[in-house]
Amino acid sequence: MNQKNAPWLLLLTSAMWGSSFVASKICMNGGMRQFETVFFRFGLATLLTFVLFYRQLRRPHRRAVRTGIIVGLITVCSYTLEMFGITMTQASKASFLTATNIVMMPFLYFLFCHVKPRLGSVGAAVLAFTGVGFLSLTDGFGSFALGDALLLSDALTYGLNSIAVAMLAGEESRVEISFYQFLTTTAVMGVLSLFQGFSAGYTAPAVAALVYQAGLPTVACYILKNMAIRYMGPVRCTMILSTESIFCAIVSRVLLHEVLTPRMLLGAALILTGVLMEVLLPVLRQRHAVPAHQG
Repeated sequence: MNQKNAPWLLLLTSAMWGSSFVASKICMNGGMRQFETVFFRFGLATLLTFVLFYRQLRRPHRRAVRTGIIVGLITVCSYTLEMFGITMTQASKASFLTATNIVMMPFLYFLFCHVKPRLGSVGAAVLAFTGVGFLSLTDGFGSFALGDALLLSDALTYGLNSIAVAMLAGEESRVEISFYQFLTTTAVMGVLSLFQGFSAGYTAPAVAALVYQAGLPTVACYILKNMAIRYMGPVRCTMILSTESIFCAIVSRVLLHEVLTPRMLLGAALILTGVLMEVLLPVLRQRHAVPAHQG
C-alpha cells in the first residue's frame, strides 16, 4: 500500500464492511446470539491471520502488542454497544446513529492530536452525514431511547478506534497490531459468551456468513484500515469508510430484497460526493500548488 492507492483500497474495505452488516443479520437470523457471533467471527479471524502471517508474528514487537490490546478492547466496546443497540431500535435509525462518527472524527482528531480540521474536511463530513440521513432515516427519528444512546456511544468508539491506531502505532507491522486486536476481542467476547450462553445449533447460511465475515470483513478490512491510517490519517479514512452505507444498501437489495427508494439513492449520491471531495480535493490542491521559488 502507498499514498496513491490507499484511498481506493480503503474504498474496497468499505464495500466489504458494508456487506458484513447483511452477513451479521444472516448469522443472527440463523440462530446465533450477539456475543457468540462476534466471538466466532474474531476467533476465526485470529486463526486465519496467524496461519497467513506466521512469519511476521513469530517475534512480536512490544509496542504492537500493547497497541493491539488497547484497540481490541475498544473493538469489544464497539461491538457490544452495536449488538445490543440494534436490538433496541429500528435498523434504519441504528445505521444513521452509528454513522455519526463521520462528523465526530475531525473533532476527535483535533481533541486528541491537536490537528485542526480543514474546512473542506468539515464540509465533506457534513455533506456525507446528510447523505447517511437520507439513506437510513426513512421514518424519522421518533423517540430517543436507550438503544439510541448505545448506538451514539458506539459511533464514538469507532472514532476512538482509529485515533488509537494513529496515536499509538509506530513503524511496527499493522498485521501484528491487527492480530493482537483480534486475539483480545476473541478472548473478551469468549468470556462474555459464557455468561450469555451459546445457541444449540446454527443454519448452513449462518455458518457460511460467519466464515465470510471472518475472512474478508475482519482480517482483510482491519489490516487494510490500519495500514491506510498510516498514509491518510483517521479523518480521511473515516470519510471514505462512510460509503459503507451505500454498499450495505446494495447488498441488502440483492440478498435481502430490500427496496431502494429515490430518497435512499439521493443519500447515496450525497455520501459519494462528500467522499470524492475529501479524496480528490487534496490531490488537486497539490497538483495546482505553485512552488515558492517560482513566485
